[in-house]
Amino acid sequence: MFRTPIFFLSLLLLVLITILPGNLQAQSLVSGNADYKENTAYPTFPVNDPIYFFCTQEGADIGSLTAKSASATVSFLWEKFDPATLKFVSFSNETGTTSIISRLSNGCYRVSFTENGQNYQFRAWVLNGWSKPVAAIAESTCTSLRLTSSATGSTYQYYDLTSGKVVVISSDYHYRWYVGTQYLASIQNPTILQPPSQNTVYRVEVTDRAGCMKSAEVSYTSPIPVAKFSWSTPQQNDPQYSFPQAPANIDFKNLSENSDAGKFEWYLFKDKSILGLMGGGTAAIDSFQAVLYDANPLYTYELSGKYKVKLVASKTVQALTCRDTFYLPDYIIVDTSLVKVSPVFTPNGDGVNDKMIIKTRSLESLDLTVVNRWGKVVHHFSSNNYIPAESEIAAWDGRVNGNLLPAGVYFYVVDAQGRDGVRRRLKGFVEMIW
Repeated sequence: MFRTPIFFLSLLLLVLITILPGNLQAQSLVSGNADYKENTAYPTFPVNDPIYFFCTQEGADIGSLTAKSASATVSFLWEKFDPATLKFVSFSNETGTTSIISRLSNGCYRVSFTENGQNYQFRAWVLNGWSKPVAAIAESTCTSLRLTSSATGSTYQYYDLTSGKVVVISSDYHYRWYVGTQYLASIQNPTILQPPSQNTVYRVEVTDRAGCMKSAEVSYTSPIPVAKFSWSTPQQNDPQYSFPQAPANIDFKNLSENSDAGKFEWYLFKDKSILGLMGGGTAAIDSFQAVLYDANPLYTYELSGKYKVKLVASKTVQALTCRDTFYLPDYIIVDTSLVKVSPVFTPNGDGVNDKMIIKTRSLESLDLTVVNRWGKVVHHFSSNNYIPAESEIAAWDGRVNGNLLPAGVYFYVVDAQGRDGVRRRLKGFVEMIW
């Protein structure tokens, strides 16, 4: 059958009239500022009523209800249920098209009015909700932190209007933990593995069934240290070589966090090659060549080698002491020994290659002799506790008693003992040109 557009328009208007609440019944009792709403579940009374929840502070009643007529001015009679007598008791009478009552305490409220000869009566419960959460540290160890929280608050309850039986509504607290704005956990008593090394404020937000939220904080004083360090050497850098030579002064810079001053232990291991040899037997190995306790120690490695270092940092909070260990990721490498002699030098006073320089690395002793073609000693240097700064002293400027010798070829002999245990012997010729 053909349907005209007027038919469909009429049908649409009928649907709108049916679904719009304001058109179902213009007269009403509502709350415009409640935080949550649900319905009663009376054990006996046959008709359930709305419950309006209001989030507030302890002792502060902020409930409110609004009654409306369709359009006529009416007399609103307000009553409150008395659970002791199971009766409604009048407490207010107002005239108008709208009546708002505020600062209502917990209870069931009923409003009655007559409009156009028709009697209307509505009921609603008001429940003011508050909570007081508490946050605390239940247990703090070097490996974990257990937080705990609880909440007390208002008791949500109403009464059966026939029997007066109390119906308790669970507060249904939900817990969410934060550090600042960062979410942490959504359980009441979370355990944190690997606690932070920084002092931290933990906040718990407790929300009840009505969405009423309050928060509490607890401050955590961390007993967790973080050991860390770096090292450097004041030794002048030589771009030809990657590692410092022996003896090598090493400055250790302590970068530890949240550690107690004066509670550092530096363990300097022996050379890797020595540890390898010692590890071949079954006897206990004394693997440390030094243990230091300064915050930023200075140590001199007298011998060439590869050395591991670890730092132990400590922190004590109350009776709990925690430690952290940091191993240097790589070895401190002190260069092996080396002796080199330049084949030519030109003592002409131009400041370039004016001396016979002997290049050394990681020497313990050095003996250098230079002779002319007839075997006469023209320069000699000897040191049994050789240090790199002596290289200038060991150098020969081509003079004897301040007098420059003739140009030509001279013969040298080097006998050196390396700080890596290697004896370095070297013979050769050097030419003096000027």
